[in-house]
Amino acid sequence: MGHDKQVKSRRSLMKTAAGAAAVLPVLGQHHAPATPSAGAYKAKWATAGEMKQIAAICDLIIPRTDTPGASDAKVHEYIDYALASNKARQVALREGLHWFFGLAEAGRIAALQAASEKPDTKEGRFFKMIKDLTIDGYYQSKEGLQQELGWSGLTYLPKFDGCTHPEHKG
Repeated sequence: MGHDKQVKSRRSLMKTAAGAAAVLPVLGQHHAPATPSAGAYKAKWATAGEMKQIAAICDLIIPRTDTPGASDAKVHEYIDYALASNKARQVALREGLHWFFGLAEAGRIAALQAASEKPDTKEGRFFKMIKDLTIDGYYQSKEGLQQELGWSGLTYLPKFDGCTHPEHKG
């Protein structure tokens, strides 16, 4: 499978999986904005270099295609904001960034793919954390909700049957 097809396939999978998970919580809750409404974002705990690294890895997870990518949605700012009071996750993220950016650039995507297949390793836990944070941040943003999913907030579900796959019915 070519790289472009992989990107579109990953995006389609994330769109399907994250769409309902991201939209449903938004319906009943009001989330604090990840960034201040005016002025440049000031990092809560990450260094300027770490913010660039977080943005770069988020863009590998949700790259810009015909819709905005993770950096367009300022997912790196969301991650900094989301982890501001969680020292353990800050440490884990920093260690993961150190591992990832210590690799040769040509092998980074393959390393993420390998990490995704070994979720019980340190690298696998890092990838799951950064991937989950990226998806959460993206699909809570205007770019993710409105531009990619087309959600306007002017609709409602009169009934929600949940998963319709027979193997998931309880």
